[in-house]
Amino acid sequence: MINITSLVVKQENFLDAIKQLIVDRYAVTSDVVDKSVKNISDYIKDFHDSLWFVIEHPYVDKFYRDTYYHYYSSKLGDYSRDSIKVSAFKEEVKSEQFRDAASTDFLKEHYLGFFTIRPTFPSVIGRSVLAPQVFQHHNFICCKTGFNVTADGVKFVAAGFPHSSQDAETISCAETTIWSIVEYFSHKYPIYKPVLPSDINSAINRYSVERLIPSKGLSATLISYALKEFGFAVKIYARKSYGSNFDPILKTYIESGIPVVGAMSNNLGIGHAFNIIGRELPSHAAIDNIQVTEVANGGNLNISDYYSMPLNYVFIDDNYPPYQLTTINNPSGYYTNPKWQGCEISMFIAPLYPKIYLEADTARKLANSFVKQFKTLNLLTRSDVVTKTFLTSSRSYKEYVALKSGLGSDAQELLISTSLPKFIWVTELSDKDHLKQDRCFGVIILDATEPRQEGVVATLLEGKYLSYDFSKFNIIDIPLQPFFVYNSNLK
Repeated sequence: MINITSLVVKQENFLDAIKQLIVDRYAVTSDVVDKSVKNISDYIKDFHDSLWFVIEHPYVDKFYRDTYYHYYSSKLGDYSRDSIKVSAFKEEVKSEQFRDAASTDFLKEHYLGFFTIRPTFPSVIGRSVLAPQVFQHHNFICCKTGFNVTADGVKFVAAGFPHSSQDAETISCAETTIWSIVEYFSHKYPIYKPVLPSDINSAINRYSVERLIPSKGLSATLISYALKEFGFAVKIYARKSYGSNFDPILKTYIESGIPVVGAMSNNLGIGHAFNIIGRELPSHAAIDNIQVTEVANGGNLNISDYYSMPLNYVFIDDNYPPYQLTTINNPSGYYTNPKWQGCEISMFIAPLYPKIYLEADTARKLANSFVKQFKTLNLLTRSDVVTKTFLTSSRSYKEYVALKSGLGSDAQELLISTSLPKFIWVTELSDKDHLKQDRCFGVIILDATEPRQEGVVATLLEGKYLSYDFSKFNIIDIPLQPFFVYNSNLK
């Protein structure tokens, strides 16, 4: 039995320490060691250069152990079942601090997550949950949740989005995207259960007409089927079916804190799946580039779409470290290999809660129809409106109303006392000047559990609270100043 080794190293010494550990603990050739270390070097090259790492071996990684027992252990070659775990800290840490109760708060304050190195040489980057602050560039918001982990015997919470690279045999991009979505939701909401690669294969095997290992990838239909088996009410969107509405719908789901599965391809034979989980924070220049998408009411109303704003989005791609940034219309922008250029997102899969019946496209159109109706009824006096539609839970939205919105007490009490379904579609009404201050001047709330056209629940707009009772609006005059936009979906 090998005793657990725990090393504390600063970043400049990290690769040397990892290389020596691989040489000491794994029976691999020097050429394979060099290729593996090169892959690790590529993985950490965009990390902050002041990090410190705690390296532990042997480490029992549940993700790799699952593939080991279901695949590698049956092969003639000698594959180790033990991984290496690397925990990241943003400032210098010392070994003795992990045995000092007084240092616990310091360690937890500076903890930035972990990644694993599995013995599938040279494709060694395994499961990880890293905080965006690990990377030099992290001016973005994204889906994040907490994972209970340890480092050298001390408990921590890793806050980030789960990621793993392919091992070139048992898991492809399709399996990693399925796993990371279920891993994220299962740690965020108790209704979902975590899954391992063998669970994914078992679920799909009932539908597939071919063997799944060694993995050759999965179609979008099989990815969707697997997510459905794990409790999601999936919705597939194809670009050819939605045309110019495709990108705004995709961005609407991302803004809703729903990590979608994207599928991209080009005419050079590339086909690849990934997750999209967030976006960069907009600059004032980006806000100025929001485009008018509809001129209505005889030219008296210009409706602009928030999602016409040119922004980079956050991609979880198993060919690269987590949190890659590029635009939706250039999803392979961070690839350097020419064969990946010219890719387009041809479809995406939205993993939805089963009780959400009103989809994004309908919610966006319905909200815009009410904006035009309010203009006709003279309830909206402005001629330029930027609409931003997203999905959220009523519990989260009411907490925002109560504590973070900056609304007056009358508006707060009216919204909090409004009976809402479990999930709602929210459309914030603003303009470019207000958006630069993170504020809006109105909001339309739709019932996400009601697919019919009368799904509006309530509206705040220019000094009025409007509730909808089947066939008419009930209007209450209230004091209303511009209030803060909702920002709890993405962290």
